[in-house]
Amino acid sequence: MAVTIAGAPGLGLVLPPSVPPGQLWPAVETADRGGFDSVWVTDRTIAGTPWLEAHTLLGAVAARTERVRIGTSVLCIARRNPVLTAHALATADHLSGGRLVAGVGLGGLEPAEYAIAGVPIASRGALTDEYLGLVRRLWQEESVDHHGPGFRCEGISIAPRPAAPVPLWIGGNSPAAYRRAGRLGDGWISVFAGPDGFRDGWEQVLAQAEAAGRDPQPLTPAVHLFAAIGTRPGQAEAVLEPAVRALLGAGLDQYGDACLYGTPDRWTDTIGRFAEAGARQINVLLFGDGLARDTETIALEVIPQLGPRTATPA
Repeated sequence: MAVTIAGAPGLGLVLPPSVPPGQLWPAVETADRGGFDSVWVTDRTIAGTPWLEAHTLLGAVAARTERVRIGTSVLCIARRNPVLTAHALATADHLSGGRLVAGVGLGGLEPAEYAIAGVPIASRGALTDEYLGLVRRLWQEESVDHHGPGFRCEGISIAPRPAAPVPLWIGGNSPAAYRRAGRLGDGWISVFAGPDGFRDGWEQVLAQAEAAGRDPQPLTPAVHLFAAIGTRPGQAEAVLEPAVRALLGAGLDQYGDACLYGTPDRWTDTIGRFAEAGARQINVLLFGDGLARDTETIALEVIPQLGPRTATPA
């Protein structure tokens, strides 16, 4: 039995791109009642595989949950109209009773995702920075005028606006992402990095926050991990290895440190290593053909080992 982690990170369930409703809703309901602290949706349009649209799924998750935070991990706001994005996210926050965390990033390197939006992929970083500020203003101000290089509007008001500030977490492991998270975000979501890489990236985020004159203490450090769970050694690896190799071009020999897999005890040990590196939130994208079963296993055999949480998403 693994040692219980004192002050463990919160554990979030990232929903796979497309799951039959008969698997999806039992998993979401298990997460809501079984000790997960959040449920997250992902964002792609042209992916070469079925993928549920992020805003639609987010609203449905809001309706099917009562306790957990709901979030996007991550939403590519640069390829969307920022007023419509602010309105959609504010609606999800309203429907959930104020439980939204908006994770924002640039997405993959698929130019077609931006081409269908009429956005040059080279502009996505600058647009993301601009839209982050505009979305915040639309959530807070009665009437917004904005004359930026990427978007212009006058006298725009959305309602209902969030009753409390919606946290904006920035995803990505790159110098630009560290800068964006430190200077503009309320948190940071690491991807494709093990505990050591996570620690290094978090230090850079903190340095960027301090350089911008911000207090880094309120920022939430989070990590997004590909994951699989099994009840016996080797079972989870057999599921995750081909999935990681297909997505990233290499297997667990290269990316294993940046994934969460194995038996419940191995999960607890890995979560403990990320906690020691500073993570306060761990979001897991589960692979396998039994989402509801695997979510139940985590709720029954992993979460009880984690102990009291250090913090909820903020």
